[in-house]
Amino acid sequence: MPSETGPLPVTRDDVLAARKVVDGVVRRTPLVEAPRFPGLPDGPLYLKLENLQRTGSFKLRGALNRIAQLTESEAKAGVIAASAGNHAQGVAWAARARGIPATIVMARTASPLKVSATRALGARVILQGADYDEAHDEAVRRGVEEGLVYVPPFDDRFVIAGQGTVGLEIAEDLPGVRRVIAGVGGGGLLAGIASAFAGHRPEVEIVAVQPAGADTLRAALEQGRIVLGPRPNTFADGLATRHVGDLPLAILKAVGCRAFAVDDRAIARAVFLLLEEAKLLAEGAGATPLAVLLEHPELLRDGPTVLVVSGGNIDPFLLDRVLFIGLAAEGRLLRFRSPLKDLPGQLTEFLAVAAGAGANVRHILHDRESPGRGPREVAVEVELEVRGAEHAGEVERAYAERGWRVERVPLDGAAGPGS
Repeated sequence: MPSETGPLPVTRDDVLAARKVVDGVVRRTPLVEAPRFPGLPDGPLYLKLENLQRTGSFKLRGALNRIAQLTESEAKAGVIAASAGNHAQGVAWAARARGIPATIVMARTASPLKVSATRALGARVILQGADYDEAHDEAVRRGVEEGLVYVPPFDDRFVIAGQGTVGLEIAEDLPGVRRVIAGVGGGGLLAGIASAFAGHRPEVEIVAVQPAGADTLRAALEQGRIVLGPRPNTFADGLATRHVGDLPLAILKAVGCRAFAVDDRAIARAVFLLLEEAKLLAEGAGATPLAVLLEHPELLRDGPTVLVVSGGNIDPFLLDRVLFIGLAAEGRLLRFRSPLKDLPGQLTEFLAVAAGAGANVRHILHDRESPGRGPREVAVEVELEVRGAEHAGEVERAYAERGWRVERVPLDGAAGPGS
């Protein structure tokens, strides 16, 4: 991980200084050995659990370090920030800890869970704009108008240094670490981790992953400049930015960061697997490192790899959709349609086949009125819980052997919760 341009904009010394600020306030989150995820080869894999951080995200680290730098007059006036939610909670928590007022501008599409959590921390929340960039513009405008100090979410030396304390903990808890993979929105977290390693373990590989609907880092690294993307389209709201920051890009390019993109369906599957296999609740942003590893298992080589589970603040209604997609991706749901005679007992006989094959009914639609059906015909569409793709095939064969004609139906919504 050699630097191409000399000293980094944020150094290991900056990160060490930040640790003196955040120590005793942030949680030193666990670094745990990961379970065996399906499809991955053998290899030492670890999870850095920032989803267990205070406020449910790594963002508190950078916010604390930045707010600690305020002069007394700046602190008295208060701070303002723009955020999709996690930075909002970090700034609100850090401001409350210092006893100063905080204003947070969030997009109108922000997660209700993150909005209510930010308000619960005592911040004034303003919903403005269709996405993070519009919320950012409003926050900057209000900051000037009201004399408030703007706290950037990622493009700031002190914020990046604060996030870099994650890297210090990884280095201390796993001295032999070979690779760190983290999600990138603005890039502050991974840039901070890279800065922590650059002056101490420059051989550690830094790997970035973004949602396909907010994929700008790969082009920015190739071109050596900020690349502005379209309005983000992803359920991983913590990574839904139109570009990375200037400072993070400079750092990530200097250390030879590799970047990947994964679609929302892959991220949803990773959320599901973290919950089922590791018993961890991660939001979309926190699951992207596992998503990229599942698609690129070759990254699990040459020594221990760490996936940074950066946050766990996921809306329960969104989680319900994500779990459905995860179950579908793992072949745990089977949906099919079949014609039946409109006679007493037909539906009971039909469902008895599924029960006999060990499948459980999740949903059923009994359609007697669609046009084109005869007066003694009905159609049944049933969704079953199965153990996997092999079991689904067994269920279908059980129906065929008993003379029932079934037609598999695609699972709606399996393209991803952001689609």
